[in-house]
Amino acid sequence: MRGIPVHVARAGTGSNAIKAAIHNNPPEIVWSGFLSPGYEATEIQESEAVLASVYEHVFGRKLTSFSSTALTDARFYGLDFGVPAFCFGATMERAHGFNERVDLASVKRVTKALALFTASWCGIEPA
Repeated sequence: MRGIPVHVARAGTGSNAIKAAIHNNPPEIVWSGFLSPGYEATEIQESEAVLASVYEHVFGRKLTSFSSTALTDARFYGLDFGVPAFCFGATMERAHGFNERVDLASVKRVTKALALFTASWCGIEPA
């Protein structure tokens, strides 16, 4: 956001027509985006280790992790409710676009991994 006024000011140093347009109609720069406090997933090592184990069993490769600046539900659990959380899900493309899609084979594998994670994390009892 800080760089935008600089670029607007530079535009005002262009041609006389641009200078006059900016001088006669000074732009108002207003930030209207959503800002939220950051969330760092802490205290998740144990649950992440369980997920990594079942992930490797189901997917046949090691679980990789990454950080993101996107807003996820994990933030709400962690910040608002004190529940350590992280995200895990199916392979998808073009999030929130008109042509968003998910890989159905990955949905099946993720479902299996989540079932095994739940059984490992919570334990199971005989029926």
